[in-house]
Amino acid sequence: MQWAPYVVSFALVGIFYAALLAMVQVNLRRLIAFAVVSHTSIVIIGLFSLNSLAFQGTVMLSLNFGLAISGLLLMNGLIYYKTGTLLMSRLSGLFDNLPLIGVAFFISGLSIMGMPGTPGFDAAHLVMEAAMERYGALTTIAASLGNVVAAGFLLWAFQRTFLSNTNSEESTPVARATVRENSIAILIIAAIVLAEIFSESWLTLLDHSFDHLNVLYGGGHD
Repeated sequence: MQWAPYVVSFALVGIFYAALLAMVQVNLRRLIAFAVVSHTSIVIIGLFSLNSLAFQGTVMLSLNFGLAISGLLLMNGLIYYKTGTLLMSRLSGLFDNLPLIGVAFFISGLSIMGMPGTPGFDAAHLVMEAAMERYGALTTIAASLGNVVAAGFLLWAFQRTFLSNTNSEESTPVARATVRENSIAILIIAAIVLAEIFSESWLTLLDHSFDHLNVLYGGGHD
């Protein structure tokens, strides 16, 4: 409890620092890595808000990140397998030949951001509510702004990689996705959508799991 304000301060710095590092990346994998690190700092803020809502949201957010990050990394792997590169200067217009991979990348990115309709939304809401109760509006607003900055780079990466038609001579030709590759993308999409549909069941399962910790930390705000 004594260290919590300092840890949360470092997490806030980490949100913006990792987002700025993402901004200067030219490699898709490295950009996503730094964007994910930026979002992961929100888990730290939730964990050190020290009440039942915080613990519940942190566990849900960790599960969501595990699923969404796996989706992003798998789609990265498929992009590299199809093009032989992850340099964004050589990637453009991939959605024409890899539409399902693009959709899986997009939905995974939205889930990382905690957008409504993804399993990250309920979890991020619980974390932000707990942070508001313990640290006030300023910390919560700063964390939310950092989340938006990192989210912007993920959306920019999607637009640059899948939707942009630059006609650059450096762009790498790409063959259409195979049935196996499309099946992997569909499984990722289905997993994220189903996780959101059944998110209430996860929350019910976790509802009383942290009662003892909540008592230990006095509800986090008493």
